[in-house]
Amino acid sequence: MLTNGLNPPISLRDFDKGSRLIVQDKTCRNVFVIRSGIVKCFISEENGKEYTLEFLGEGEVLGEIEAIRRIPGTCTVEALTAGDAYAIDNNVFMRLLHEDRELNAAVMDLMATRLTNTATKASRQQLYTLSYSLEQLVKVLDAGQITFTKQDLSSYLGISLRSLNRLLSQLKMKL
Repeated sequence: MLTNGLNPPISLRDFDKGSRLIVQDKTCRNVFVIRSGIVKCFISEENGKEYTLEFLGEGEVLGEIEAIRRIPGTCTVEALTAGDAYAIDNNVFMRLLHEDRELNAAVMDLMATRLTNTATKASRQQLYTLSYSLEQLVKVLDAGQITFTKQDLSSYLGISLRSLNRLLSQLKMKL
């Protein structure tokens, strides 16, 4: 089954660190399922600032919202590490979503989980101090032996790099 006579409807694609799988406001022709690697999903604002929504890894699905709603990329997805992902043509994905109840249920569960995670992140950012949020984030990263740049961390927390450095200094003194 081929969608355009050239590309298979599902293929495995390698990506390098820094590669962009989805670009905000650009047409996305595939849904991706990450097989290996870590990506960040971020929104770029008109003022040039970025806000990182989440970091995703193995087994995560990207571009499903764009495929379902038939809209351009709502955010940019950039590889933080090299990896690979299954690319599924949007038309094939939509057909499978309509025909396969298990896939449909899995995608609905994924979307509900992401909504819950986003709400939890937003509530934590409103209810807790930045220093507490940073401390919790550092614990999670250390436990998973994950390293991110300071810029990625500041973007995730929605603060400037300068503010992050100040908070990191305070955290070091506390520990």
